[in-house]
Parts: sequence; structure tokens; C-alpha cells
Amino acid sequence: MDKIQKISEVLHYIEDHLGEIGNYEQVADAFCFSPYYFHRLFSAVVGKPIAAYIRERRLEKAALLLADPDKTITSVCFECGFNSSQAFSRAFRNRYGIPPGDYRMHGYMPVIMSVEEIIGKFTRKLKGGILVHPRIIKKEELLIAGITGDGSKTYEIWQKFMGLYKKVGVKNKLSGNGYEIRIYNDYECRCHVGVCVSGSETDDAYTVMKLPASTYAVFEVYVARGYDSENDAIDEWLEANSKRYKQRTIDGAPYVVEYYDERFEGDSENSIVEIWIPIESVK
Repeated sequence: MDKIQKISEVLHYIEDHLGEIGNYEQVADAFCFSPYYFHRLFSAVVGKPIAAYIRERRLEKAALLLADPDKTITSVCFECGFNSSQAFSRAFRNRYGIPPGDYRMHGYMPVIMSVEEIIGKFTRKLKGGILVHPRIIKKEELLIAGITGDGSKTYEIWQKFMGLYKKVGVKNKLSGNGYEIRIYNDYECRCHVGVCVSGSETDDAYTVMKLPASTYAVFEVYVARGYDSENDAIDEWLEANSKRYKQRTIDGAPYVVEYYDERFEGDSENSIVEIWIPIESVK
């Protein structure tokens, strides 16, 4: 099932069970996700961690229920899933700036987005299969041990690398996550694929590419439908943010990093790849 549709169902589930959810693992379980993958997916699509989202929706529901004079503050507290009046009062004050009792006394009414409005908001962040609002990360220098070749033959390069990887392994490997670095010169694209290592010394079968320490804009791409829209979405983001960031280069050539972790499942509709665009602040 389409992951956006799945997260939409998750939001409706949360709304119907706000007072019952003990932790986000319970929600992940209900939808047959691993907790780690679910947390990453939810944060990427909705724009905030699931625990923060649940807390916000509970407080918004509580603010709405406080307008009902037949409900005590204590009953509102437990109906919205808080374990104690003290925890509820503290969380409410942090969100709205005043205690629940004062909020009720002044007759305030919260402005709350419906689940459909929230779904519409994050759906508009998508262009094809790519999330067009990237997260920004910082990485120290990365050493990628692997194979370099013609950028128009990435499949063949990966096949050759995977054959060697299975045969001889990779010395000083930090993890099995894959990297594909594409460097664009005037008339050609060079491609280096491999894994991250802890030092420059590795097996003779590989070369080590050094990626300088950098800030990256990270786009998540749903492989089954995202690659067609990848370049346009990234170009639009870079143009829209041209007063803040510019793309970094290696020896004057722009480059892009593709990152493959456990979310990459080949051609499956569930498969996700990260596109890292190296950026630096415009001075």
C-alpha cells in the first residue's frame, strides 16, 4: 500500500485512540511496521516525531474539551491519555502558556486542524515520489571504499561491486549501507559506489573516495515513483533557497550522494533512497 495512504490511516487511528495509546510502538504494531522504520517514515512525511504529534493532538483535544462545563479538569486529563493531573497541567502550560483552569476561566477556544487538513498539508509536500522539503544534516569527512566508473552504467558498477563485496568483503567497513556518488563534469558523469570505511587502507580491489565534511539537504525518494521527479524537485528547492544555500562542488564539479540503508528494498513500492545534496551557506 502507498505509504502516504498508510500514514493517513495512522493519523485517523491516532485520532480515534488518543486516550489509549501508551507509546508509538503500539501504533507501529497496529500497522505492522517495525518501530524504527515507522518512526523514520512518520517523521519524514508528517514533519515531526510521532511522540510529539500525539502529545500535540492530546493537548489540542484537551483544550477543546475544557470548553465543556460538565467535564472536570481531571476527567479531561485522563480522557486525553495523561497519567496524572500534574503531568497534564505541566504539558498544557508548556503548550498554551497558562494552566488548564485559567484557560477554561477565560473561555478560550483552540484553533485545531482536522486530520484531513493535516493530510492535505503533508501531501502538498510531495512532488511525484519525492519529499520536497528536505531535512538538513551535517557529516564529517566520509571515506567510501568501492568502484568508480561511467555514470551511465551504474547498474553494471553496482553488480561488479556487489560481486567483489560478497567475494572478499571490505576491510575497515563501518556498516553495510551503500553509497553512490555521482560527479558531474562538463560532458560526463562519473560514478563511485561502495560503503563507508574507517580508514584509507582497504582491499586492493577497491579505491577510496573522500567526501569532504559537509552540510547536506536530504531528500527521501520513493523508488517506485520518485526518480522521474527527482531532478525537478531538487532544482526547484535549490532555486527557492538560492539566497540561503548554494550547492558545493568537488574540484569545481557538482556532485550528489545517494544513500541506501535498510529502507531500500529494490524495486518494491516500499523502497526508499536518500538523495544528499551538498550545500553551503551563501555569504
